[in-house]
Amino acid sequence: MQNGLSYLNSLGLHKVKPELGRIKSLLNALGNPEDKIPGIIIAGTNGKGSVASAIASVLSAQGYKVGLYTSPHLISITERIKINDVQISNSDLNSILIELKEVAEKSLLETPSYFEIITAAAFLYFAREKVDFNVLEVGLGGRWDATNVITPLVSVITNITLEHTEYLGETIAEIAAEKACIIKASVPIITAAVDDALDVIEQRATEKASPLLLYGRDFLVNGNNTENFDYNGIKFDIKNLKSNLKSIYQLKNISIAIAAIESLEINRNITITEQSIRDGLSNINWEGRFEVTREHPPLILDSAHNPGAAKLLAYSIEHSYPNTQFTFLIGMLDDKGHEEFFREISRVAEKLIITQVPSERTTDPRALMELAQKYIGNIKLIKNYELAYSELLNLKKPSCITGSLYLIGAIKNQTN
Repeated sequence: MQNGLSYLNSLGLHKVKPELGRIKSLLNALGNPEDKIPGIIIAGTNGKGSVASAIASVLSAQGYKVGLYTSPHLISITERIKINDVQISNSDLNSILIELKEVAEKSLLETPSYFEIITAAAFLYFAREKVDFNVLEVGLGGRWDATNVITPLVSVITNITLEHTEYLGETIAEIAAEKACIIKASVPIITAAVDDALDVIEQRATEKASPLLLYGRDFLVNGNNTENFDYNGIKFDIKNLKSNLKSIYQLKNISIAIAAIESLEINRNITITEQSIRDGLSNINWEGRFEVTREHPPLILDSAHNPGAAKLLAYSIEHSYPNTQFTFLIGMLDDKGHEEFFREISRVAEKLIITQVPSERTTDPRALMELAQKYIGNIKLIKNYELAYSELLNLKKPSCITGSLYLIGAIKNQTN
């Protein structure tokens, strides 16, 4: 039997081909499955996967059949496509990928990207399984992202900091303009963006006559941890909420998710009860985000890979483990912003172990070491991530593994 996964991998996991023509042609040849299910789309620099997972969990708790599409994956490609938190089977994904290969070869003049094919697979699977909602995490940017072919029930932009500047622009405003393209005419937009990014989003929302709900103005959370917090929004005023997502930085993400649920209630007449919100927030499955895998001393896995996320990670460590310095195991891909990343974590870092990510896009650990030395004195370079992980465990000190979701996934796969 032809191997669909081999076809997918042949397209190149990290090849970026920005445009929507190929994905639209492919989906049209498939009968436009993306139009058959109401969707919710989430963009942003950080937190979009957490928000998507929280929204999906609440809708599932209400009794809906919910498709969740996220990226990248930790261990298996099947993690990207879930229905009510159950991953697509390898056999189902394989057969869909074989079908997509045949359709692409017949209907496209140009080879599609890896992300376009896996996105089309998600749309096709969700439509055939007749889910009630698609919850879609944008992969990169917004304007040219393959998920941005739908007209959603509600759009979400979590926050915007500098990232992927080679594709999205050199300034916050330029990046915001790319992400704001998920805002469609008259579709509500939820955001926690600030300053220049917010200005761009507000302008786009005005142009599209899209109602805008803003964190801190229209909705907010009060609390010092995810164990007990209050939400106040346009419709809901809920006390003593709890979520299994750890870290104080998740409070804002959770509030954005609840605001999106509010929008479905207010603008789409979709009923979601307070109990479903409580149940959904308590049962979110989202690994590798301030995931504490050892309590004494703490060992944290966190997918922070840009300066904005590093700032949130450092803040959360300070909040959860005051006056404690951590040893960090770090490997990173060839994105920009590495020096700012190290500067952000330096306030909670006693020691660094720098390694290679098991990816063709890994940054040379020697280059990372040169940047890190400006902020942190105690650094050890161990190229092999398995040996680096063993070294970290042997130290038996408060520790954090971060810098790349691919590194997190490789280590989780090693320990499973």
